[in-house]
Amino acid sequence: MISNSDSSYSKVESSPYTPVVINVENGEVVHQRILLIYGRAGPQDMNFESKITVEHHVNNFPSTTWQVFNSHFKCLVHLDAGLNNIKFILDTSPFSSDSRPLTTIFQVNYVPLLQNPPLNLAILVAKDSKEIIDAPEEKENSGENKLESVKAKLRCAGYLWQAFTAEQMSRNGFGRRVFRLDEEWTEDTISNQNPGLRQTAKIHIIRSSYTLKQILDPDIAQQNPNGVDDKKKDLYSIFMDSLKEYGAPFDKQCYVAGLILDSHYDTSPNMGFIRGHAALGGGWDNIRLGIFGSHLTHAWPRYLEEVVSCFQDNTITDENRLSNDAGESGTWWRCCNIGIGAFLHEVGHCLTAPHSPSGIMSRGFNNLNRTFTVKEPNNPFPTTPSEEEGAHWYRSNVIRFRYHPCFRLPFEPPAKIDLKNIGADFWILNKFLLIKCSAGISLIEIYVRNNIIGYLDYSDEYNQTEIRLKVDEIIKKYGGKYNIIKMNFVAKNQTETFLQNLQKFSEESKIILPIYGKVFKSNYLGKLDESLTEFKILFKKFIDTKPITLKRMIIKYDVFINSITFYWSDNTNLRIGIDDDEGIKKEFLFEEGEKIVKIKVNSGWYIDGFEIKTNLGRRSKWFGGHGGSKHTLEAPDNEYEMIGLYGTGNYFVNTLGIIYKKIS
Repeated sequence: MISNSDSSYSKVESSPYTPVVINVENGEVVHQRILLIYGRAGPQDMNFESKITVEHHVNNFPSTTWQVFNSHFKCLVHLDAGLNNIKFILDTSPFSSDSRPLTTIFQVNYVPLLQNPPLNLAILVAKDSKEIIDAPEEKENSGENKLESVKAKLRCAGYLWQAFTAEQMSRNGFGRRVFRLDEEWTEDTISNQNPGLRQTAKIHIIRSSYTLKQILDPDIAQQNPNGVDDKKKDLYSIFMDSLKEYGAPFDKQCYVAGLILDSHYDTSPNMGFIRGHAALGGGWDNIRLGIFGSHLTHAWPRYLEEVVSCFQDNTITDENRLSNDAGESGTWWRCCNIGIGAFLHEVGHCLTAPHSPSGIMSRGFNNLNRTFTVKEPNNPFPTTPSEEEGAHWYRSNVIRFRYHPCFRLPFEPPAKIDLKNIGADFWILNKFLLIKCSAGISLIEIYVRNNIIGYLDYSDEYNQTEIRLKVDEIIKKYGGKYNIIKMNFVAKNQTETFLQNLQKFSEESKIILPIYGKVFKSNYLGKLDESLTEFKILFKKFIDTKPITLKRMIIKYDVFINSITFYWSDNTNLRIGIDDDEGIKKEFLFEEGEKIVKIKVNSGWYIDGFEIKTNLGRRSKWFGGHGGSKHTLEAPDNEYEMIGLYGTGNYFVNTLGIIYKKIS
């Protein structure tokens, strides 16, 4: 608590019952417009219900009132950019004969993260849309099913996501960093008392060229038990197309939370599922997108004043006209949880978060109400932060957000351009797995059967570019005898590199070659097609112990590497890929005693392009395109040397890795 020199803030008599803010420090710097506050007020040894009024000094935002339950309270506090003086005023009448309110004055400094790319809120509207959502009759009569109401609901949901995420980042020790929302100066709807003009979340109305019939086509409905028709565009592609047609700001790198307005729960006998709905998140090209249908939006709050009542509304869902999504939306407060929470799950995918063992990226969104309220229907006990259960971001997701460009704090420099798209590379060194990435490694996720079962956290390391792990220890701890371990190396620049099978890679990376004896294979770049035969290229091979050296390479390429042909000193050759008339043809000649020591590679599904460096210091030109992520194929350290290449090829060069051995 602090006193304030402003005469409008009279000092009050000190009392042990005065409101105390627990989760935010007085004077703390935050980065979101709506701040989640948790605190205690009133006697802590008795059962009672009361209320706290939040008043804002200087700004024009109206007062709001929040529950106090057995001394616990949670509030959503509006902030203006800059220093905010907030009053928390406790109603003491339920527990004291002295009915004078108790007041705490609190300061918070709101610094918007304007340097970061925003999360854009968008509503997809069919070309011939009726511009309404599924809603109970009483909400239809009040107009709460119309587009303007839906805009307010999505805006409020966006600020709830932001408040929740900032609190989670803080609890994980990363400060109150959070994504910002794309905002504009317009008529605000975050309060129902005096809307007025404010800087508030912008809602992009994406009026699609797709018709209502196309969007509501049951063949592309995600919940259709007969499956999606692969010959038709799915809803995610339709949303993507519509964003591209809309233009700026979706014509460059962007992040989008997309609500499908025209979703409809079809109760007819042959249907019984939601048409025009898909819960998906991810992205391609420049757009990262999470989408969700509007079928539960009727239960969402439009304003801060409705947040508590919506998350506590025990009205039974009328399944004759409204969806009980996943069988978990049987009451309106549960519809609110799934509608806002499962949508946030898809936004999590948009921000690169995968499924997790618990939390929002599992099905923890069923507990989302516990973040914002201290009282849950049918629960006699207050909901404290320790009882919020699934309403959290799993730690490995939070680590991802720590280095995401949408979460960068003002004093943190932007990512270096020369480190963009650089992915991790890895090698086996006898009993160890070596991982390197010049962009820095923040996280290693460990999967069994495509589920994360553990992670290694390097978020506190300033410049963790190299990691050595003992293979047997990883297998023993996470895999056991029969479980295949998949690993994902997440870099600070957001690239991800997968090791699909640790046990197989550990075993198959060690091979025996004539003359050379025991040698190793690095990870391969590109996507493996197991129907293709693996090739091995040795820079120096032996025929009857006579050394035969690699003399030249001919590379054919366009945006990918079409083929590489290798020629040795005995006039033998081997071609990888298709030798046709397509693309550009270039030759690289090796001098006496010259060999490859490093290959810079761009790869995705195929080998996009590469450049070689030799032991004589010579570099080739860049062959091919620049798509995919950037990697370096070279011997892991000074104790090893590169002796050849391996990989697969068909119409293109599909995969490429190196063969290396310990220097004698």
